Amino acid sequence: MRKRELGSTGLTVSEIGMGTWELGGREWGDIGETDAVDLLRYAFESGVTYYDTADQYGGGRAERLLGEAFSALGDRVVIATKLGYELDSDGWISHGWERPSFNVSPDYIRSAVEGSLTRLKRDVIDIYQFHGPPSAPEWDDAFGTMENLKAEGKIRFYGMGLGSEADALKAMEETGISSLMLTYNILTQEMVTPVMETAAERGVAVIVRQPLSSGLLSGQLGPDTVFAENDYRKTWSRERFLADLERVETVKSIIGNKARSLPQAALKFILAHPAVSCVVPGMMTPAQVDDGVATSDAVPLPTNVLEQLRRN
Repeated sequence: MRKRELGSTGLTVSEIGMGTWELGGREWGDIGETDAVDLLRYAFESGVTYYDTADQYGGGRAERLLGEAFSALGDRVVIATKLGYELDSDGWISHGWERPSFNVSPDYIRSAVEGSLTRLKRDVIDIYQFHGPPSAPEWDDAFGTMENLKAEGKIRFYGMGLGSEADALKAMEETGISSLMLTYNILTQEMVTPVMETAAERGVAVIVRQPLSSGLLSGQLGPDTVFAENDYRKTWSRERFLADLERVETVKSIIGNKARSLPQAALKFILAHPAVSCVVPGMMTPAQVDDGVATSDAVPLPTNVLEQLRRN
């Protein structure tokens, strides 16, 4: 497993990390707790040292499983968690509930960090991230509270996930963020210019979520795929799903035989961007871990293939 610097934090992480939204068990189908803990430990033994989670995932379940799996490993793993959405709101997409409220008031942040520390069984959180950008009225107090938590030793570094191009650029300009978590993959490339370029210039780590575009680039979805009742992808419109599958076929034709598999090509595409510190595919089986880990040592995609995919 190749390692990369996590921006200018001084931390070094595996370039292939692991997303844990799937382990929450509410938006991606079922996975047992014992299987989830075994999977986390298998990923670590395979070379994965960066784990992305959120207090919301499974109503705290994903953090708790990480604590169970890694409490004895200390600094050998880097865990990034997120806050902002109500703790028990995960599952709202697949169940058709209203969008949960977003809270980043100073009191809420302080309450949330203590809950995450307890579930993760840690004395300090490596990377603490807003699950979305604070609103304009909350902005200064929210980031100010992050600075205070850092000074108090509750967190090592802080960052922000999602949001618009303007949100990301504002955060890099006005705050002390160390990381940005962005959606970037072959099918979604809007954040490349100027956000990722600016992040590279400023030493802000770019952590890439949804590298396989929610499974579209996994090679496992087709027109006949039926999603489970607790899988948020069941909410996709049929028209959109079929159109995206057509785009995937175009991607496959561009890649040809230049990668062992479509998922490997998708990850290699992301890792080719110099701003990227880590990519965090979701993994629910040992085979998916193996595929991700194998990508790190695979031959890079040829330049002409990368250029075509960037224009796709």
